[in-house]
Amino acid sequence: MSSSVREEMARVNKEKLRSRRSSEPVLEKVRARNVEGHFISDDPSTPQNEAWVEKPKANKKLATKKKAVAKSYK
Repeated sequence: MSSSVREEMARVNKEKLRSRRSSEPVLEKVRARNVEGHFISDDPSTPQNEAWVEKPKANKKLATKKKAVAKSYK
């Protein structure tokens, strides 16, 4: 029974990975910035909100694991 559960979990994980790769990039709302990196304010006279823009969500990089230093006993 446990092998069928593991196979099912592996299948579900593979489907998740495939759907992430094939789907459209996830967009997130972030504050708009100019060339210098300063925030852009909203102009109330326009119907569009210029202070926020949608950008593709950045992928997080996994943290690297630190190797343990071997202690030498003398």
